Amino acid sequence: MNAPTSNRLLAVVALLTAASSLVAQNTYATHNELVAAVGDAVAPAIAGVTPALGSTYFATSNFDSPILDQNGSVLFRGRMTGGTATGVDDRAYFLGRSAADLRMVVRAGDQAPGLPAGILLRSSSSTSGSGGLNGAPRISPYNEYLFFQSTLYDPVTPANTVATNDTALFWGQAGSLLPLAREGDAVPFLGTGETYGPFLALSLQYAAIDATGRVLFECQLLGGVTTVANDGVLLTGVPGSLNIVSREGDVHPGGEVVIPSSGTTQLTFLHQMNELGQVLHEVRYSVAAPSTATTANDRALAIYTPGSGNTIIAREGQQAPGLPVGVLFATPVFGWNAGIGNCSFTRSGVTALQSQLDGGGTTVGVDDYAMYTGGIGGLNLVYRRGAACPGLSGGEVFGTAGNSSITCTEAGMAFIVSLAGPSVTTANDSSLWTGTIGNLQMLAREGNAVPGMPGFTFQQITAGTNSPMMNDRGHVMANLGITDGATSRNVLFAYTPEHGMHAQLELNGAHTFTTAAGTGAPTGLSSAQGFNSSDGSQSNFNNQGDFVFKPGFAAPMTAAVFRGHLGSMAASPSAVSAAGGTQTFSLDAGPSHAFEWHWIVASSTGTRPGFLSPLGPQTVPLNFDPTWTQLSIDLANSVVWTNTLWFTDAQGKSTASFTLPPGIPGMAGLTLHHAGLLFNNSLVSTHATEPSALKFF
Repeated sequence: MNAPTSNRLLAVVALLTAASSLVAQNTYATHNELVAAVGDAVAPAIAGVTPALGSTYFATSNFDSPILDQNGSVLFRGRMTGGTATGVDDRAYFLGRSAADLRMVVRAGDQAPGLPAGILLRSSSSTSGSGGLNGAPRISPYNEYLFFQSTLYDPVTPANTVATNDTALFWGQAGSLLPLAREGDAVPFLGTGETYGPFLALSLQYAAIDATGRVLFECQLLGGVTTVANDGVLLTGVPGSLNIVSREGDVHPGGEVVIPSSGTTQLTFLHQMNELGQVLHEVRYSVAAPSTATTANDRALAIYTPGSGNTIIAREGQQAPGLPVGVLFATPVFGWNAGIGNCSFTRSGVTALQSQLDGGGTTVGVDDYAMYTGGIGGLNLVYRRGAACPGLSGGEVFGTAGNSSITCTEAGMAFIVSLAGPSVTTANDSSLWTGTIGNLQMLAREGNAVPGMPGFTFQQITAGTNSPMMNDRGHVMANLGITDGATSRNVLFAYTPEHGMHAQLELNGAHTFTTAAGTGAPTGLSSAQGFNSSDGSQSNFNNQGDFVFKPGFAAPMTAAVFRGHLGSMAASPSAVSAAGGTQTFSLDAGPSHAFEWHWIVASSTGTRPGFLSPLGPQTVPLNFDPTWTQLSIDLANSVVWTNTLWFTDAQGKSTASFTLPPGIPGMAGLTLHHAGLLFNNSLVSTHATEPSALKFF
């Protein structure tokens, strides 16, 4: 915001400022927001996109898995019915923070951005727009760059879109999209006659985009010097500047030749990117000459760094770090794989993996697995199968983790692991853990009592079905089954350092939503296992504590997209009109912060790296800016920032708000972040909340 705008805001505020009520509230709202639901009118389109006039969201094949960025903006593909929607244009991408500011940003059947006139974002089918836009678009952690795939069709001149050029990848911000790569086009950075062949279908697992707009995807190459022995390639970069991460046929320094991880086509099933542009990916080597690899060392895990190339961080047959000499990353009959979860690559380049072990006295079924974290600088042992479980008193030892359950962030790791030992039975042998090396804690165990829900115990905890999600603040979410012996329920649980383990959303239970189609309790959640966002957190659960899911309902409600928040300061709504509106903050830091002061301040310049509290060691996750941060300090406890400098109650709770006065120019499109700092009567800060974002539209 520029200085004249600041002066105008100050002038308006000077006329509006008055004493606030300064009443601390005793209730905490979860602040779930419905973004879209079956039966709702379809969101308006941005300029250049054909609106779906009179259409509503369809009851079947309605919403694909929604994702969100680090500011909490939600992206998903939705299906429309009625009005002007037809079989060739009934799918679209929608972007926004709430139902109020949600907009259609790309629509099936529209002109393909940057391609010759008449080539449309659709397939040759006339019965479903789903044949056009791919169901898994990606959004960058910041700056709202989109990355998606679509089939192409020219209904007037079909010869322009034949089988060898009817798919393309697109990139850019809504309203200014560009083609990134089109099937059949020359690959400009190779210059040897190769063209793009079939793209590996974009999915939340196989595609990525970071805050700078760098993308990650896999495809086949055709023509030029390409053969079946070198046609698979993993690429990263931005339009006009793509680079090879790994290519089939590459020869590594030891003479090993790269081949697809499985079969003859897909180069890698595991690749994730972080904000540094590094890529974590699996590598498989040929065991046939001239490759020097053997069946005992033909699998590896690598990190690609832009400008530096690939570094192998784990390989079959190597000495297992931190274990006795002779203990190897291996299996008795080979077939080793690095056990990596769907979100296991942090912003700083750290991963978490489970490895099988063999040799050096290893006993199968006793101590033949180990968990590690680390990266290019080396791997560190977290635990070995058979090691004592910290905090448990029945002789329990760690078993094996579920590879698909392993996740890690800057805050540590979370995983599901089996247990063994004298007190362990099939009724209590699965568990959920979080923490760091030397500081692991169990969050849930099969058969244990459920916190806050008397009479209920946890059911079996399974990798995949119950896999945890984790962010950089150490928040963990997991969809777990519970039972009272007579009935079973499914509950979305959350863990935060402030509140411990608690129920966030109960399925088939007390929590209900009201949509245009009725009121009901959700029967299930999609996206229960998020993929990497390229910012270290999951694609549907960001580092600020915001999350998004698609709950399913019984007919006629069917489905919806909803967003929520966990942490110590929730804020709603997530977007307000630039003409004026109010966002309410619900502070809940827990009883350990009872009767402490809180000061909630604002910034328009982002949340990283933040600034150090002047009263203690905490980092306030806001970048100090001379306009908004200073205004929020100067106008604390006014009608603009109400109750922002006050105190918590006996439960560590309070409420406050920010109100944008009407008539302030230049606000549309601005994102404002707030965060709270708690301090005691000795003026020592005790806690900094996560940031919350507010979008003006």
